[in-house]
Amino acid sequence: TADLRARDEAAEKLRQVATEARLTSLESRVQPHFLFNTLNSILALIREDPAAAEGMVERLAALLRFSLDANQSRLVPLSLEAKIVRDYLEIEQARFGARLRFAIEIPARLSELGVPPMSLQTLVENSVKYAVSPQREGARIEVRATERDGHAVVEVIDDGPGLTAAHLKAGHGLELLQNRLEVLFGAEASLTIETRESGGTRVALHLPSGARLASADEKRDAMRVGAAL
Repeated sequence: TADLRARDEAAEKLRQVATEARLTSLESRVQPHFLFNTLNSILALIREDPAAAEGMVERLAALLRFSLDANQSRLVPLSLEAKIVRDYLEIEQARFGARLRFAIEIPARLSELGVPPMSLQTLVENSVKYAVSPQREGARIEVRATERDGHAVVEVIDDGPGLTAAHLKAGHGLELLQNRLEVLFGAEASLTIETRESGGTRVALHLPSGARLASADEKRDAMRVGAAL
């Protein structure tokens, strides 16, 4: 019985290590997309307004600090993730001007909801790429958070031409995000993509409402990341 228990414990430890390695690998593949797209935005701005570009570099430095610190935690508060999204969109707005319009609505009761780092930013980045960039008139992006049927729903809605299967190739950011949700929450979380009849795309994260930063370590990490910004 003791030997069987020891083998079971060893097998569980191996599963935990494998899950940890998988999650770390997935996260490392998400963040370079964010960095390269932001650097391209700044590069376009340098030629037009060097002073504004300098301000964007400072903002990028703050975002990179968040990105690096967020690696220390599997979840971050939705309020901090929303701040990253706002900073990212303001950087992109410097490049697109009036073509990029956005609104962010996060209710106070969901500010401490735990979300994977850079998850919401991944959704917004897709809207910039597939809704704002290809259209001469640009697009509007809305970020919202609500509670429905025991789940928290964090959604990004745009009025662009809409995502198609051609956009969702293997290794796409949305596929990686779905894998991260599976590792973190199992069947309790999901990602949905909907092409709206009125035009545009709605992508939503469905998370368990109880996914709050409950432990002292998680809260301490969140405070440290927030202080860096």
